[in-house]
Amino acid sequence: MNLPLFLLSIVIIVPIIAVRYLRPILVRVLARLCHDEPNGAEFWVRSAYLLAASGTLILMLLFGNFSEKASLLDALHRALLLVCGGVFISVATIAHHIWKQLGIRLPAKPLPPPAPQEH
Repeated sequence: MNLPLFLLSIVIIVPIIAVRYLRPILVRVLARLCHDEPNGAEFWVRSAYLLAASGTLILMLLFGNFSEKASLLDALHRALLLVCGGVFISVATIAHHIWKQLGIRLPAKPLPPPAPQEH
């Protein structure tokens, strides 16, 4: 195992940056879903941080390329693919669950009638 490649691969912090980017809007949406319970939204945001970081780390540990034969470029390429996959899965999961809750809580509005067509 190539220790420098291993350490470099697991230090990538993209998932934390992604959740940090989403945090302001995520807190507002979650606070509303949690009926403005002050600690409810914070719990879910912190959970999102942990899930994004640990999910990506699990992918990295399972599928990362840390062999002695691996070049720095190959290891970074695989690491970035795994990190992007982890971020995508984390954000998609969070968005999916929030969307489901919004669909349950928001009443369905009927579509407006189609505009009359001129012939």
